[in-house]
Amino acid sequence: MSRRIHVIGPFNSGTNLIHNVIKNSECIDLTTNNPVTIGGIHEPFGKHIMTIKTINNYLDNNNNLLIIMYKNVYNWIYSIKKECYDVKYSKLFLPVELYGKNFPNMVELYNYYYINYMSILNKYSNVVFLDYEKVIQKNESYDYINNALRKINIFISSKSKFDIQLMTKAKSHGNSVKTADEAAQKFNKNQKMVKTFINKHNNLKRSIKNQLITFYE
Repeated sequence: MSRRIHVIGPFNSGTNLIHNVIKNSECIDLTTNNPVTIGGIHEPFGKHIMTIKTINNYLDNNNNLLIIMYKNVYNWIYSIKKECYDVKYSKLFLPVELYGKNFPNMVELYNYYYINYMSILNKYSNVVFLDYEKVIQKNESYDYINNALRKINIFISSKSKFDIQLMTKAKSHGNSVKTADEAAQKFNKNQKMVKTFINKHNNLKRSIKNQLITFYE
């Protein structure tokens, strides 16, 4: 039986980029050398929706694999400010709503995602996470991703196709960057900007969870 992989994460965390990389760079099962199936119209659940029971049911089958995309809180908030999609808010430090759930501020919405993802990662062996910051480092990205994917026994076999995907715009919506190079060039500047903003708002600063930074970084 061919193995199936799904990519999840909050909005603007790099899910489209990794989906395209897996789909178009000859990702194979290291045990059988069979292609790994991803995406299409039969995705098992929404990639941005936190449905723990559905995710658990999916991962209970060892042939089902999961990649969780991690983006640090500062760069994620910058991305949400640029394009919020279904996230409803007026100010980052005021209450936020997503799919009928309410959160005191934008950092707490971020915490909701990554605390739940952390519990999934601790429970299952057929799931890994990728750090967006490391994914967009062109010279190290291929080795970094494959080292992570080996934990679930899969491998991206075509580096040439991988390089093309990394330098291709991941999506046509959301005012996204055009290449990983462009993303990397802006990353540190955007992070510094948001850190300064958060340090001026005590409720956001108090919401930052060092346990998440320690776990994912």
